[in-house]
Amino acid sequence: MFKSGSGARIATYLIACAVLIACLMTIMPRSVSASSGLVIVDGTVTDSAGRPIAGASVTVVMMNGTTPVDTQTTTTDSAGFYTLTVSSGFANRGPGFTINSTATFNSVQIHDTTTIPDEDFPRVTINLQFLFEIPQFGSILGFAATAGLVGVVAVVFLAKKSK
Repeated sequence: MFKSGSGARIATYLIACAVLIACLMTIMPRSVSASSGLVIVDGTVTDSAGRPIAGASVTVVMMNGTTPVDTQTTTTDSAGFYTLTVSSGFANRGPGFTINSTATFNSVQIHDTTTIPDEDFPRVTINLQFLFEIPQFGSILGFAATAGLVGVVAVVFLAKKSK
């Protein structure tokens, strides 16, 4: 049926075809998202000191002029990173597409409006930074806040004990 060694050649060709198909599949999502009007929006949410904010809620609204086209929400990871896929609603988007981004942390919100540059389509990075520093243990502000809280609890405890 097969000549000697032809089975090894067929196996080699099958492996080469499988590798080629795998490579094509990794390339396809980008070309499909560009032609289908999908935009990947990612970025990092930080405080004013540049430290990442984990657990912030990020909402992204794709706008066509003043009309909302798609809205997606996610939560930042431990590094403050988020990624979303929103639809422009059109395979060939025209001028006027913007992305309204809102990050919420501890009931405080920040907003950003970004016009999508053509060279960034279909991926846009939007970094959001709060105007305040989030106290963290190990920082002077975090230490002062913790010491103040312990002091208040101690005073309340001693006041109740002396009665």
